[in-house]
Amino acid sequence: MSYSQIDFLFFSLIIFIGIFIFGYLLKKIAYRYLVFISQKTKWAWDKLLLGSVGKIYYFWLFLLASHISFVYLPITDKSFSLINKILLIFFILSLCLFLSRFIVSLFEIYLNQKTDLAPKVTLFEIIVKVIVFFIGFVLILNIFNINILPFITTLGIAGLAIGLALRDTLENFFAGIHLVLAKQIRPGDFIRLENGLEGVVEDITWRTTIIKQLQNNVIIIPNSKLAQSIIINYHQPENNQTLIIPLTISYNHNLKEVEQLILAFMNRFIKEHPLANKDFPPAVRYSGFGDSGINLNLLIQVKEPTDRFKLIHDFIMELYDYLKKHNIEIPYPIRKVYLESHHPNKEN
Repeated sequence: MSYSQIDFLFFSLIIFIGIFIFGYLLKKIAYRYLVFISQKTKWAWDKLLLGSVGKIYYFWLFLLASHISFVYLPITDKSFSLINKILLIFFILSLCLFLSRFIVSLFEIYLNQKTDLAPKVTLFEIIVKVIVFFIGFVLILNIFNINILPFITTLGIAGLAIGLALRDTLENFFAGIHLVLAKQIRPGDFIRLENGLEGVVEDITWRTTIIKQLQNNVIIIPNSKLAQSIIINYHQPENNQTLIIPLTISYNHNLKEVEQLILAFMNRFIKEHPLANKDFPPAVRYSGFGDSGINLNLLIQVKEPTDRFKLIHDFIMELYDYLKKHNIEIPYPIRKVYLESHHPNKEN
């Protein structure tokens, strides 16, 4: 290597280090100032953007410093063009990764603000990554001056063949898209299937929906089956769920007095219990005449459907002691049997 080549190499290295140091100082000064400004805004996307850029900033700075430093190296134009194309490919791939993660994070923030949940929708993440990286792949082909029309035609024919072979998989995929866009079922919702199984929607993937039961078991159901099922969503239109607790009292009681006593208990219970919805006025509704007493239903609301078992448990325990204290009888099932004696005719 000649003396002039060593000088060029040393000068290029100095430029690379200088650009890297300048970029490092620029981040320390400007980046902190931008973070300080973003903390005063009400938007969440600017904080997310700065946080995401901070993770990939040094890689982009490395690509920029490499591109500028290679200008001063004694290499041929063909080699310089090839190196720039490689650096540009790395930049496009890193940009696609950054954009896909940023868009998915924005979507999660939006759902969190709209639903007060922390949802996870893997299906949306897959769709975003496929679209963003496909655009990046097209840009990479364009860098090498490759005609993308034959590629798209071949891809379309191959896609048709794959679609016929994976019909069930594609059916679940598009059913999952329908579930996400329709917003009838969202991650975090407590639902009940028509077969009686119930639980919290954990995730909607490209093929299945994952539901976690209260017993800590997991139900995995294909998206197409879920889209065709009859479902009760306890989180829509609101989280509060009305509980109907049946009760029977003796025929010997005055119904108005019993109603007033039970309402007084229910108002106190709702006021003191942390799981009860305090905005819902409790109600007592007589429903019919039973075999052993008067049937009635007690109506209260729970804030979260998953807490209804705990609320019903506490309610019944306290109500039972309250009824005993006020001598309100809960009758046992009683069945009266009348025996008719049969006397045969006596012969004269």
